[in-house]
Amino acid sequence: MLVRARFIRTDIPGKGDLRLRSPLCRLGRGQDNDLCFNNDSVSSHHAEIYHLPDGTFQICDLDSTNGTWVNGRRIQSQVLNHGDVVELGEVRLHFRLEDQ
Repeated sequence: MLVRARFIRTDIPGKGDLRLRSPLCRLGRGQDNDLCFNNDSVSSHHAEIYHLPDGTFQICDLDSTNGTWVNGRRIQSQVLNHGDVVELGEVRLHFRLEDQ
């Protein structure tokens, strides 16, 4: 299944496009994550994003120390919409669906 979504990282200039490459992507500081962030405010396994069968994307916090935030609200689990701002500690990501 082709996953057509990405994040644009905006807390550090030039870090750019981070494509979601599988139906389950783990985000965190640890090197075994799909998307790795070298930032001490990010937990080693911080959050997961699921590409659901209906085409939506859901982000779930993995009991991270600093929490997962969507549009300024701390969440445990939430469906992401095009343009949402996701924060993992100090890391800021803008969610984009590729066909929008």
